[in-house]
Amino acid sequence: MKPFNLDKEPKIKSGFTTPDNYFDDFTEKLMQQLSEQEVKVVPLYKKVTVWVSSIAAILVVALGVSVFFKTNTRTVAQPDATTLENYLVYQTDITPSDFIQGLDESDIKELEASIAVSDEAIENYFSNENYDIYINE
Repeated sequence: MKPFNLDKEPKIKSGFTTPDNYFDDFTEKLMQQLSEQEVKVVPLYKKVTVWVSSIAAILVVALGVSVFFKTNTRTVAQPDATTLENYLVYQTDITPSDFIQGLDESDIKELEASIAVSDEAIENYFSNENYDIYINE
């Protein structure tokens, strides 16, 4: 192989050349061509709205949970026996069959055990009964 020296070899000229003083005023030309980038302005109220909305959501959840637990702990006052009796007596659209349908077998046995009727009471009832009520129906 022949020894060669790069300095002695003929150079190939590139097709790209720069004009004289190109890099001296390059920065000025570049800055003129580039438009100024607008600075992004972040408004403060946007950050505040995120905080306010998160606090509002926490308050709503806290109130909802407290209302849920408060309503579950309350007990409804049971009406006394006279109030129930008056309600049932004066409700004309409730028939005895409606009462019977609402009872199950254990309720009926409980009622039979709690009602103590003597033979004397039954005889008095039948002897003093007003039969005109049945005739008029």
